[in-house]
Amino acid sequence: MWTLGPAWRDEAALARAWRTAAPFPHLVIDDVVPDGPLMELLDEEGVEHQEGDIFAFEASRDLDALSTAFGAALCGPLARITGKPLARAALRAYAYRPGHYLLPHTDHQDGLPRLVAFAYYLPTPEPPTGGELELFRVTATATDSAALIAPQPWRLAVFDCSDVSLHQVREVLSGLRLSLAGWFYP
Repeated sequence: MWTLGPAWRDEAALARAWRTAAPFPHLVIDDVVPDGPLMELLDEEGVEHQEGDIFAFEASRDLDALSTAFGAALCGPLARITGKPLARAALRAYAYRPGHYLLPHTDHQDGLPRLVAFAYYLPTPEPPTGGELELFRVTATATDSAALIAPQPWRLAVFDCSDVSLHQVREVLSGLRLSLAGWFYP
């Protein structure tokens, strides 16, 4: 269901980039394009507003069929690139409108075997201002912004799930940020 563009051809180079990425292992790969009716599948799914202490966004329920297809296309290549035993994916659709955000956090949780997190950006009729994925460098004495990843259509951002993989979704100032996001598991 996904066509992996030319960037995927050199897995050795992607593995080197993963290992040497700062502030923690991550990759940004453009032109990961669906070759099936992805947007039609998403049109059938509703999203609900969700808000808490560190977030405000709209999210779908778990998209099991889409998770299976996404995992089938990407687990093999990403397992070879990251060196992690990736076997399945779980994802939801997310919509961030003006004022929506997700404050700094890690996706690592004891007892939950998330290995790699991802955000896959979708086209929108109103491209967002803001809404970047921000990665932080954490040291014993400071936490600093280290990378900003713009939410460009058909871009896949993947990153390690660990205690130090602190990240956030910056507030959307205007437009609409659409993504599929979730985790890869063993």
